[in-house]
Amino acid sequence: MRYAIYSVSKNGLKKAKELKEAVLEADIYAIEKYAEGDCIVMQGGLKNTVNRYFNLYEVNIFVMATGIAVRMLAGLIKTKDVDPAVLVVDEGGNFVISLLSGHLGGANEQCGKIAKFIGAIPVVTTASDIGGSLAVDTLSQKLKTKLDCLESAKRVTSLMVNGERVLLSLPDNLVTGREAVSGAIVVSNRKKLEISQLVPQNIVLGIGCRKDVTKEQVLEAVEISMDRYNLRIDSIRILASAWIKKEELGLLEAANELGKKVLFFEKEELEGVGGLSQESEFVREKIGVGAVSEPCAYLASYKNGGFIARKIKHNGITVSIYEEEFGYE
Repeated sequence: MRYAIYSVSKNGLKKAKELKEAVLEADIYAIEKYAEGDCIVMQGGLKNTVNRYFNLYEVNIFVMATGIAVRMLAGLIKTKDVDPAVLVVDEGGNFVISLLSGHLGGANEQCGKIAKFIGAIPVVTTASDIGGSLAVDTLSQKLKTKLDCLESAKRVTSLMVNGERVLLSLPDNLVTGREAVSGAIVVSNRKKLEISQLVPQNIVLGIGCRKDVTKEQVLEAVEISMDRYNLRIDSIRILASAWIKKEELGLLEAANELGKKVLFFEKEELEGVGGLSQESEFVREKIGVGAVSEPCAYLASYKNGGFIARKIKHNGITVSIYEEEFGYE
């Protein structure tokens, strides 16, 4: 995680430097009057600095009065699933306050960690934490999944906070090693039943394609392949292809639209993967290896699951789908 620490006084800068020892990867921003040592001088004051850098860090720590911090955030905050974590620490180091994005942003966890390091009292006010219950967004974070719907997560968490009983349904393989479920049966006499889905990002796609494919063609092939096996697009963790496709613009643009990275494997790495599906002599003649999508998917995976689909061909594009064991990293 990257941290930004903002201070506006001499004592605040001293405390900021102490905080940096707790989090290590931090940039300290100080006003010019008190700036000294390993810190960045604020250009245009605190407000301009926060406006410029707020969304570039996962955690923003304000060493100052809470009121000042709140005023600095005006116009910057959006929703809890995208806002970075915000903490406030008083100059004396007596309290560490989790102010924003306590669950998904990790502010509550960081609050406890930092408070322990500097000997302060952690201040957490989220209802689920105070009441000792589990918030859906916290569960999502711990399981490294993606929230299907933030609003439904809020409603389900509200049920738990208010003492209602809520079913937790996890993929079977988390406990017994069996496949993830495709459906659920809930027995309940409640007229209104809130359900929140957490999406594990455990799908690896290997992609082979002809030269000069378009972004739209790649996206279409991915969508058709995922739909065929009832898989959500947002369950994709990473894409993978061969070294020869490093400059394939359509593939790179498609990955960017999906918000995923592409791993590219060299010829020697692909040659080292044996025992997969039947190789293509045509592909071997073209690039020197007999297969691309399947060995790439395997190499990019954690190698603890299995193939859902070894080869799906569509319009000059081949897609291989590898499903990793849920909860593994």
